[in-house]
Amino acid sequence: MIDFFQTTSSDYLSPSGDDSNQAVTQVDIAIVGAGLGGLCAGAILNTLYNKTVGIYEAHYLAGGCAHAFPRRDEQGVEYTFDSGPTIVLGSSSPPYNGLQQVLRAVHQEIEWIPYDGWGMIENPLQPEEKRWKVELGPTAFEQGPLLEFGGPDAVREFKELQDCTKGLVTGAAIPAMAMRSDSKAAVPLLRYFRTLFSLIRQGEKVTGTFGPYMDGPEYTVKNQWLRDWLDALAFSLSGLPASRTAAAAMAFILSDMHRSGAALDYPKGGMGEIVDALVRGVEQGNRGSRVNLRSK
Repeated sequence: MIDFFQTTSSDYLSPSGDDSNQAVTQVDIAIVGAGLGGLCAGAILNTLYNKTVGIYEAHYLAGGCAHAFPRRDEQGVEYTFDSGPTIVLGSSSPPYNGLQQVLRAVHQEIEWIPYDGWGMIENPLQPEEKRWKVELGPTAFEQGPLLEFGGPDAVREFKELQDCTKGLVTGAAIPAMAMRSDSKAAVPLLRYFRTLFSLIRQGEKVTGTFGPYMDGPEYTVKNQWLRDWLDALAFSLSGLPASRTAAAAMAFILSDMHRSGAALDYPKGGMGEIVDALVRGVEQGNRGSRVNLRSK
């Protein structure tokens, strides 16, 4: 049991160091930060492990980089804005992504709106402006914008890059909910032994960046249009160029976007619906688990 001091009437102690304004909350597990990671952990611990969880978030909204916020116009109409990610893969249909696995495990449902791609604008308002659509599926990208703007060399490099990064996607075959932290942690993984062994063989390639696949020695992407596209794709994942983005994340997106049945998903009501569902997962039941906002 952890004694966690939570400020009730002031964010700081008085100049004299008096902590009389603070209440002591007892929890089994304290989580600092109500981002998606903290909320997922808290929802699982509360719902599946029967732990009393306290999540402590300095911001006035939960969600971290994925929080949503409302704004009202002069006519009184309220709009909701997403502050961060808007592209989600694998939530509305199998194989479900890790986020959807967590939501299902903690008994929270979200209505998803599938869509098949998004629009791109290169060099806006310039003579060389290009407008095109990123379409998902096995051949749409290769036979469409990749061939049109990058040429046959870009198509060849893209397929070679997919082939040499297949091993990095191995871990995606192990469901997130197969990972446990109790004395029986190894039991759910036994059915994925071959996959786990293959993943281990990849070594540091899985935990490293995508740099060796952009600039060698694993592979070198030479086509400039393809390099620019990979950087744009990586930015939507990490806010970084492809060479500095996690190799496993890049490999997964290159595979998952171009498989049969691939679809993007958007939660009806905005990304804040995901945050609200995870908060419900943290606070459901009678254990007293709670997401505490404005709590530094």
